[in-house]
Amino acid sequence: MTCTIGICRIEDALTPISVLCDRAFLAASMLKGQESNGYVWYSENMMSNRIRDRAILSRFEDALKNDEVQIFLQAQVDAKTHRVLGAEALSRWLRGDGRIIPPNLFVPILEEHGKIWQLDYYVWREACRLLKSWQHTELADRYISVNISVKDMYYLDLYGIFTDLVEEYEIPPEKLELEITETVFMDKPKEAISLIRRLKEYGFVIAIDDFGSGYSSLSFLKDIQADILKIDMGFLHKTEHQERSRIILKSVIALASELGMPTVVEGVETEQQVRDLTAIGCDIFQGFYFSQPIPVAEYIERFQDGTADVSQAGKSLSAGI
Repeated sequence: MTCTIGICRIEDALTPISVLCDRAFLAASMLKGQESNGYVWYSENMMSNRIRDRAILSRFEDALKNDEVQIFLQAQVDAKTHRVLGAEALSRWLRGDGRIIPPNLFVPILEEHGKIWQLDYYVWREACRLLKSWQHTELADRYISVNISVKDMYYLDLYGIFTDLVEEYEIPPEKLELEITETVFMDKPKEAISLIRRLKEYGFVIAIDDFGSGYSSLSFLKDIQADILKIDMGFLHKTEHQERSRIILKSVIALASELGMPTVVEGVETEQQVRDLTAIGCDIFQGFYFSQPIPVAEYIERFQDGTADVSQAGKSLSAGI
């Protein structure tokens, strides 16, 4: 049993009690999800954030219908040959007035309010449509990886959706790589393991995403028959214990190799990181060194021949998006 308290200071004696209570409840809601007691003072920023959240939620479905939400692609590159193997599909919200709503703003709001599945499903369908258009072109051998959120496990029949999508668009299931975060296995372990088994039997390639970012446990790798291990970019961040980080990263890559799981390292930004990761056996790179997430048309233009030209990595028109 926990106790959360919202406190609203009375600045104006004429403010209705109902308004003061609403503000106090809003402050208390900031502690939602915590497992300890606590209190929060109300501030005007809370109300402005709540108004912003409601504005995003009210416009989101129209944004989907009006194609304001688009998929951007970030290249995944073979560590040895620097050939582009595929890309991860990421969502971007480009408003009609030219303004950009960054994903770190609208994605958490959709997750909090149970609408993330709508965004994910939209990205999955767009990725399938794109893979269909690449058939019989120079891009026919590429894959696109898409993310599965924790909430998707609660709201959707994922096996039915993914099998229906690849059949509708007549694409090989292995071209749609499915990334599942380790958080899914913590929340619904039995369901997640069963889902992965069924999807793999159908022909999908399964990647464990953001390994090392949360409460990663090496023991769950023995139970989860995934194909690829995506290692969180946190291992590449500068730290006081850089050598310890390198040793852990090398050990994880070696373990994945023994399990027959190619490794993808996210957040690769420098030539030195490329050399170091190649030396310890990383298989695939993803990061700004090769490309930021860029519009589909730009991805096709840059990587149609399959070569990752790092001289163009920082020159994208979409830099910063």
